[in-house]
This record gives sequence, C-alpha cells and structure tokens, in this order.
Amino acid sequence: MCKSAYYSIKALHYIRQVLTCDMTRAVAASSTQTRLDFANSVLNGTSGSNIYKLQRVQNCLARVVLQDYSNSATSLLSEELHWLLVNKRINFKIATLAYQSLAFGQPTYLSSVLTPHQSQWSLRSVNQNLLSVPRCNSSFGQRSFSYCAPKI
Repeated sequence: MCKSAYYSIKALHYIRQVLTCDMTRAVAASSTQTRLDFANSVLNGTSGSNIYKLQRVQNCLARVVLQDYSNSATSLLSEELHWLLVNKRINFKIATLAYQSLAFGQPTYLSSVLTPHQSQWSLRSVNQNLLSVPRCNSSFGQRSFSYCAPKI
C-alpha cells in the first residue's frame, strides 16, 4: 500500500508547479488518500510500526501538497489541510460504520453484531445509546468490529 501511495505522490510532485493549491488537494485526496483509506478499518489494533509507515506516507503527501518542507508535518495536517492522522482516521471510519449500522440498520451484518447496553439500574446515561462491549480474551478478537466499535 505504501509503495503505490509513494508512486502517486512522486507523480503529483512532478506536476505540482502547474496546479493550484485547491487542485492539488483534490488530486491528493482522490489519488493517495483513498489508498490510505482503503480498508483502513481492518488496520485497527495493528502494530505501531505499520501505522507509522502509513503516517509517513500521509506526512509526505502533506508536504508535497503544500510545498512546505520545513514545518512539522502534524501541524501541516491539522492546521493547514484539516486532515486527520492515520490512527484517528481509522477510529473515525469505525465510528462512522457503527453509527450507520445503528441509525439505519445497514449493513445488516454489522448491525447484527452490535448490541445496545442495558443497565440494571436507571442511570442518567440511559439515553446515550451506549453499546455493550463483549468479552474477549485474545488480542486478535479485540480487533473485531463487535469489540472495537463499542470501545470507540
């Protein structure tokens, strides 16, 4: 994934001088950000080194888009481009899928694995639409949607 993303960043770098900043943002979002977002919910709970590799790709893309190689990449991402970091994008996608499955019941295979939290006592949090987190003993099971969506 990183190799193909770096290839498209390199191609964008060559044509950057003839594009406006808005056009470059659109091209970057459509060519490289989609590669980073492709199946990123599967990457939940993966090792920090894998997330770091993807974050380096996003940092490189931000530097090419803004043509700013001196400032920190995280400030470019958050302040200039308003892009989320890779680990936050993963959490955002999982939270979005959980919301859509709860609000609309679609897709049914995801809405069937989420169970609403039912408290034994009447609490103030009864109207917050909380989800119950299933028990899971393995680290592999903690990467599943039914476990990580209620946690997020």
